[in-house]
Amino acid sequence: MRALRLYTWGLIAALYTPVAVIVALSLNDSKLPYVWGGFTVRWYLSLLQWEQAWQALLNSLLIALAVSAASTLLGLFMAYSLRGDRYVVLSQGAVVMPEVSEALAFAAALTLAKSYTGVDLFGPIGVFLAHLAYTLPTAHVLLVPYMSYVGRNVVEAARVLGASEAKTVSAVVLPIMMPAFVATFLIVFANSFDTYIKTAFTTSPGFVTAPILLWSYAARGRGDPTMYALATLMLIPSIVAATIYFRSIKRYS
Repeated sequence: MRALRLYTWGLIAALYTPVAVIVALSLNDSKLPYVWGGFTVRWYLSLLQWEQAWQALLNSLLIALAVSAASTLLGLFMAYSLRGDRYVVLSQGAVVMPEVSEALAFAAALTLAKSYTGVDLFGPIGVFLAHLAYTLPTAHVLLVPYMSYVGRNVVEAARVLGASEAKTVSAVVLPIMMPAFVATFLIVFANSFDTYIKTAFTTSPGFVTAPILLWSYAARGRGDPTMYALATLMLIPSIVAATIYFRSIKRYS
């Protein structure tokens, strides 16, 4: 048991050490990552004047919020419609398939759509669809087990009293599922906000997200510490999401 505990803490340290290094480098008054030049915030001041970085952050934030809302709502409706279905396992497998498909295949589909219909979906729409195809299975799989907490008699009572299916989901099922709904929304948001691969294959030169911007600078070997400040700033949505998640769990538990 002691070895397992040490392994667990070692794994946690391995996960968070690179993050701590990035935060430390963003406060290092030296352009050389292996030389500590003292404490400074000038890289954050430089970041304030980097308009491309703020636009990329805004793009990432808007895509993540839109994808989170769409994936969680669609996942909830799918879980509701498939509750008690004898083929729910088969349907879950069919839904999860897009998550394991390659981003290149999705990009090829967008290329075919552009070739045969003339509609160019590369850019924000392509990124949104790619992230939705990637996160919707996650939302569906996460919400299906919690649907069992919604009693069949509760749903039937709402229907007998005249509520439509949509009214039953919004006024009866959603409040019961709210803890799972919030948790799923935050998980999907975190996955979408910093996804690089799905974005790289479906975006256009005029639509840049924060992970794409960071990678383009890192791949060119640019040692500008402003990148570290941008990477540190990208931690804030994750920290806020984790705080909301734990507060929600504590409140609803």
